[in-house]
Amino acid sequence: MNKRFFNRIIIPVYIPDEPDQYHEESDKIFEICLNSLRKTINLEKTAITVINNGRSSRVKSIVFNNHDIIDKYVEYTFNKGKVYPILNEARSCYEPYITICDADVAFFEGWENAVFDIFKKFKKAGVVAPLPCQGLALNNNSTLFFDNYFLGKVKYGKIVSKLDSELYIKGLGNSAVYERNNRDFDWIQKQYFLEKDIVAIVGSGHFVATYKSSIFKGDYSFPKKVFENGYEDEFIDKLADINGFYRLSTRKSYAFHMGNKVDDYINTIKQSLDSSIEINEFEIEFSTFQNTRNKTYFLRNFVFKGIRKFFNL
Repeated sequence: MNKRFFNRIIIPVYIPDEPDQYHEESDKIFEICLNSLRKTINLEKTAITVINNGRSSRVKSIVFNNHDIIDKYVEYTFNKGKVYPILNEARSCYEPYITICDADVAFFEGWENAVFDIFKKFKKAGVVAPLPCQGLALNNNSTLFFDNYFLGKVKYGKIVSKLDSELYIKGLGNSAVYERNNRDFDWIQKQYFLEKDIVAIVGSGHFVATYKSSIFKGDYSFPKKVFENGYEDEFIDKLADINGFYRLSTRKSYAFHMGNKVDDYINTIKQSLDSSIEINEFEIEFSTFQNTRNKTYFLRNFVFKGIRKFFNL
């Protein structure tokens, strides 16, 4: 029986059959990722696609053991990187929303509700990450500032807890993402946010985020190389802004970037997933806002650069 899903989670994964030091525990990490999805998503509304980069037998084994929650399995003979396989799937999917995540992300209870609450309240939200990404507020967000800054709707203050900021840093392993040179406050001390009954943090990352699938339609270009710095920015991150949408994130952490090693904190996550978690129903509204690709993007971007420079954002 065919189901109509509303959100499709796309997970590209590369784990070599002969593990090197970096990938030694990658299969365990990927299993935790899938188990966290098993415990936190509504399988009646959300589908999972796994992309096996390189035909890894280790990935096949994990997929087989979790076949009951995986709707689609894609296999590439060799590793095609992250961007190419994602574009292939995203451009052809029928679901109105797509969640793109790395294979080393753990999800926490309530993440779908939190993400779609933001989509419902902010009709021009194009990307929503399930964890606060305030350090990326100024990245590919010209539309948001163009629409809201002079109306006083972009607020600035301490709204993300120190604990959630520290969790983000722990996952990335790099505190530099929160530094702000020549500014009075760093990203831990103050953040940009929108507020409309609920709070949405300005900014979104790309190791896990939910997208309106419409932003992937109508563009058929592909990366010329398998691996190249900047490809995610060019082919994925810019799309929301180009199409007239905002990049936002949740105020609290509903996901964690585990990396490639199972440490004490990840063991704590694993143990918590062994307990029962109540999965709440969520509702998704279809947006009637039309994409504005290329119509006013260059104007919006030009004005945003002026705002950023003049007001020292």
